[in-house]
Amino acid sequence: MDSGPPEDASSFARSAAAYRAAALRDPRRFRFGYLAGDPASGARGAFVWFASPAEMFEFLATVEVDLLQFDDDDAARIRGSIRRIVGRPREALRVDRDRLSSSFEGWCEVLWLGSFADLCSRGGDVPTSVRIAFRRVGKLGEHAGPICDDEESAFVAFLCESLGEAGAAANG
Repeated sequence: MDSGPPEDASSFARSAAAYRAAALRDPRRFRFGYLAGDPASGARGAFVWFASPAEMFEFLATVEVDLLQFDDDDAARIRGSIRRIVGRPREALRVDRDRLSSSFEGWCEVLWLGSFADLCSRGGDVPTSVRIAFRRVGKLGEHAGPICDDEESAFVAFLCESLGEAGAAANG
């Protein structure tokens, strides 16, 4: 009896559960994260959060690749490419996001990566659009300024709630 498909389904289910767990982490404790999407459809995943850049990049090279369901040879090649680009970064922002996205050969795009503090305060398309969306949903205006201390808990809740809207890729 061929045990390939059930194992693949089980591997996908484990990866989907790991993705969901990372998306539900509190970014104030798990301070490094990324947001990926499908370049063909424009669909976005959820923000996923990690204790260190090393943990984040290992997740990209394993779970993110597993969720795309490549065959073994393609998955190994893509993992190797990601690990070569990442090397041993001390800081998430030092990794070239475009090169990292190119490792996925058009199947996935890393839209943002960095720290929770960066998401709360820095410029850029993704951080500013997320802060605007948060304030629009919370009826707090529509400015993209930094997240204030008194907004932080609501912002974290908004990021976790966006998991449901981020697409069902990690939910099976």
